[in-house]
Amino acid sequence: MESNFNDQKALEKARKRVKDLKGFYDHLIVFIVIHLLILAAVLYFNGDLRFFITFTLLGWGIGLFIHALVVFKWNPFTSDDWEQRKLKQFIEEQENQ
Repeated sequence: MESNFNDQKALEKARKRVKDLKGFYDHLIVFIVIHLLILAAVLYFNGDLRFFITFTLLGWGIGLFIHALVVFKWNPFTSDDWEQRKLKQFIEEQENQ
């Protein structure tokens, strides 16, 4: 019974991970397509809309970057290694008191 619960929990976790990845890749594809269209418009109008593509690349690019950080669970400040070091540090501090 316990094994079945663990398998179900693992399956749900895997499904959520796949959904998150798919969401990020969809976001990336839309970002690329829209910016290619904006670039085509900028070139068509002889660069008169340069500020627009710069603004959208920066604004949307920051959002896409944050989305990637969340989906790929990248956080240099609280990585698993950092967490393990802090746990060890706090245990040693408690033992020394």
